[in-house]
Amino acid sequence: MIDLHTVATANGQKAQIVLAETGTLYKIHMVDLVAGQHKSPEFRKLNPFGKAPVLVDSDGPGAKPIVVAETMAIAWYVAEKAGGDLLPRDARERAEYMVWAAAISSSVAMPFSMQYTAKFLAPEPTPWLLERMTAACHEMIGGLQTLLDGRAYALGDRFSLADCLLYPVLATSAKRLDGWLEPYPALARYVEAIGKRPGVLAGMTAC
Repeated sequence: MIDLHTVATANGQKAQIVLAETGTLYKIHMVDLVAGQHKSPEFRKLNPFGKAPVLVDSDGPGAKPIVVAETMAIAWYVAEKAGGDLLPRDARERAEYMVWAAAISSSVAMPFSMQYTAKFLAPEPTPWLLERMTAACHEMIGGLQTLLDGRAYALGDRFSLADCLLYPVLATSAKRLDGWLEPYPALARYVEAIGKRPGVLAGMTAC
């Protein structure tokens, strides 16, 4: 059985979409960010970095339990264990997948995380930080628009693990931006199309 300690943010949704798309059975345990549950000693036993989501698989490799932290690692672990067609097929797709995954988990994630912190978690308003991070979010979303322009999916012509990571950034994180995806037509078309997939819908509404 897989237990997913998750949050109602894009990172949690990424893991949930992969689980749903692969048909993997799992149980959700919500982590309360506002209450600081992710920083508790109990949670740090699962992830010393104090970040959610975290996956716990009682039937891991070699039939032994395993704990997997970090969204990108969770997504790859689930897709690899389940088999199917989410993983890259060849060297070119692997290279392109790594570009998407690295950009989403670092370049894009940082400003959105800081913007979320400044807007919802900061004990006092910090207008400068919120303004700076919002501008950085738009800059990074512009980069995603360039990468996706002319493509139906992140890797081209088929839905893959890269889309499981990309969709929640656009559907959830970017929704905090004024105008949402109005300035980014390729991303708006993508969100409308991908959001109709049953697995994506299930992952997005799992918690």
